[in-house]
Amino acid sequence: MNRSTGYTTAGRAAELAQIRVLAHRLAGAEDLDALVRLAAAARYVCLGEASLGTHEYYRWRAMISRRLIEEHGFSWIGVEGDWPDCWRINRWARGQGDRDLDACQLLARFERWPTWMWANHEVAEFLTWLRKWNLARPEHEHTGFYGLDVYSLWDSLREIFTWLETNAPDAPPAARRAWHCFLPFGEDPHR
Repeated sequence: MNRSTGYTTAGRAAELAQIRVLAHRLAGAEDLDALVRLAAAARYVCLGEASLGTHEYYRWRAMISRRLIEEHGFSWIGVEGDWPDCWRINRWARGQGDRDLDACQLLARFERWPTWMWANHEVAEFLTWLRKWNLARPEHEHTGFYGLDVYSLWDSLREIFTWLETNAPDAPPAARRAWHCFLPFGEDPHR
């Protein structure tokens, strides 16, 4: 057994064999069948990439995400994106805000890096589909879209406090106590 990974040699070999079975050229959505079946049993599915910003990656990620949502009931998308910007996308995709905008206009409002990771044609197409999917279902069946990174820590904190004051009025004092650890650094993220 390898102490660092917890794998036995046989276990690692079996895992690699399974990966090799899944590794093949992708031409159409049906080429994702084995991967989607494997991912469907997981509680969380993380879709990473070997190269940021490629059309192909965004297209395949959207197809995998869509199939997991449609076929297996996945209901939460977390992305490497700024929390406030992605929260606006989440509200739009659920029909709760910016109703006068289309996906491209909404993505054009991304304010911080990595703007190019999200404000592109493939993501706009996926979000348009997601919005239609959500609006055809009761609210409790909607799929959300959330930013997990805080490139704008201070703006994110302000958004969180605003949300807490409206939705959990007893929570702001505890949140402020937790937030105090950031005060010595001002709003300088490098410090």
